[in-house]
Formats: sequence, C-alpha cells, structure tokens
Amino acid sequence: MPLRLLLSSTLLLAVLLTANISLADSPPYHWSMVWENDAIANDDGGYTNGFALIGGRLIPDSENDTWQKSLITWLPFPQKSDSQEAVSYQLAHAIYTPSDIDTSELIEDDRPYAGLLFSAMNLYRFDPITSSRYEFLLGIVGPASGAEYIQRYIHDVIGTVDPSGWHHQLGNEIVVRAGYEQLWRVHQSSFTNGIEYDVLSAADIRAGNLSSDVGGGFSVRIGHGLASSFPMAWLIPGRTLPSLAGSQPGDWNLFATLYANYVFNDITIEGNTFKDSHGVHLVNTQAQYVLGGSYRFSNWTFSGAIKENTHEFDESGESTMFGSFSFSFLW
Repeated sequence: MPLRLLLSSTLLLAVLLTANISLADSPPYHWSMVWENDAIANDDGGYTNGFALIGGRLIPDSENDTWQKSLITWLPFPQKSDSQEAVSYQLAHAIYTPSDIDTSELIEDDRPYAGLLFSAMNLYRFDPITSSRYEFLLGIVGPASGAEYIQRYIHDVIGTVDPSGWHHQLGNEIVVRAGYEQLWRVHQSSFTNGIEYDVLSAADIRAGNLSSDVGGGFSVRIGHGLASSFPMAWLIPGRTLPSLAGSQPGDWNLFATLYANYVFNDITIEGNTFKDSHGVHLVNTQAQYVLGGSYRFSNWTFSGAIKENTHEFDESGESTMFGSFSFSFLW
C-alpha cells in the first residue's frame, strides 16, 4: 500500500505539471530526477537513501494574474528592476537508519529509523549577482512514508541484509517547514584559456517541526556558462532546480563547497514531536563539504556530487557521506 501511494503521488505531480505546460503559453519546464545514496561510503547508517522528482520554470513578466506571481509579489523578496522569477515543485522521499540494520533490538545510542515523504514548492527571484529562494514544505514521517517497505524491497532485489529494526521507527507525524535562502555572486573572472571561475556565498534560515536551522557558506566554481547557471547554483545541490537550468548546451562546471549551520531541531534525529519515540541528542553545530559538477548536452543535464556531514548527534562521532546524482531535461 505505501508503495502504491508513493507511485500515485508521483504520477499525480507529473500529470499536474504536464497539464500546466499544455494549457498555458509559458516557458518550458526543467525536469529533474535526483537520487541520493550512501553506497559510496559502504555504510547504511544515517541518511541512507533519497530520491526526488522536480519540475520548475521561469515566470515571465506577462504572468501577472497567476497565484505564483501574486505570492512572489507578496513575499519580502529583494526588489531590483532587472530581476527574474521562477517556481519549482518537488515530490521527494528519504530514508534514515542506524548504522547496524542487522539487529532487531533497539539501538539506544544511534539515530532512529525514519522515513520522510514530502512535497515542496520553491519560489525564486534573481538577477546577475543575487538570487533568493523561499521554500514551503509539507510532508509526513513514520510508517505512512513507506520507507520500511521501500528499503526492504530494494535490499531484497540487490541481495543485501534485510533491515530488521523498522518496528522502532518514528510514529506518523505531519511535518512542515518554511525557509529562505540568499545567494550572492561575490567574485567572477576567467583564465586566459576562457574557462571561467567565480565565488559564491550564501546564508539561509529554515523553521518547522521537520527541522530548523540557520547557516551559511561559500562555493568556488570553475567552468563555462557560470553566469547563466548562477541563479540555481545553491551551495547544497540536490532537491532544487539543477544548477544548469538556465544554461546553454555545452555549459559545465565543477565546484567545491563549505557550509556550516546551527541546527535547533531535527525530527529524524530527536524523534517525534508530539508522541514518545526513540531519539538521540542532536549536535547543534554542524558542517558539510560538497564536491561535484554538472554538464549540459543539448536539452539534457547530468550532475553529480559527493557530500559529507560532520557528526549530527552526540552518541556518534562519525561523519556521514553520500552521493547525489541527478538527470535533468528541458521540456
């Protein structure tokens, strides 16, 4: 049942976005399918798997009567005469587990089993040197996310150990989060061979019962077409529009990012908000580094990144590493 619900939700999102495309004279959609997994670290602990379907497009100035345009106008975005606007929608799933998934006993000094199924909307306003984004997220943690069924099925298909502790997972709880992120292109130049480089900095704030934090960092990029890809080049790539969404065929980039944040709460680590469940003690001060790149060929974009977090809870001194891969196309 959970898998059917997940597939039905994915199909519904695709149908709604396709209807929007076919019924409106609007810019084309950028579609992106993202897969994240910790197989690169050969470890099933922590954030172990995630995937997302994302669709987004530019909002032309002529669209003054849409609810997206009205919401962007109402929100306190920076106001500049040369700014452009965009919107994206996503449906995503994430699985979190303790390191030892072979035991059925409760592991008191490791994070709980948790599944997260959510949808989100992102609204963007950007110009050549600044880019702003609002996030509005609604989802559910617990058995209703279907995480246990999905992980058991995948492990059965690939022939690995059956996860035995899902009866200790978080209980069902509706989760929400709202956030704001500001990105600056603080320096840009090029080498003598025409390859460009730039430096980006960012600050963000998010709040909700899913998680709350404030953070910031910087990223260094080299490549071609950096100016056109800047508006979507968020420091932590993944569940947003691909960084090359505004680029041209042949554009590419490589990047290195350092990011730090102060985390106030995280339901996937501390446990349910309104009911008893297993949880561990959150480490408030965290950091992350990311190495990755993207390449656009015709209407197709391929992206990949390796991400590593510092330890996220007191009971563990281990970092968490996972890979993120996305395949995007313009339609």
